[in-house]
Amino acid sequence: MTVIEMKLLVRSVITIFAMPFAIVSVVASAAGWNVMVRAGTGDIVRFNILADEPDTMRGAVRRRLQAEL
Repeated sequence: MTVIEMKLLVRSVITIFAMPFAIVSVVASAAGWNVMVRAGTGDIVRFNILADEPDTMRGAVRRRLQAEL
């Protein structure tokens, strides 16, 4: 998966579930991806997603973002 594909994956979760976040950055790491988003409050939320199948990663992103709501 490329950086662009991962950004699209994160953006799709934000859009489909109408979450108040905006992508700041997505960076590849040894184990997967470091994701940084801006919450509707202006706070920055950082989290890691392990490299896996796209559907598994999409679920992990959704759970992580929902935990911040």
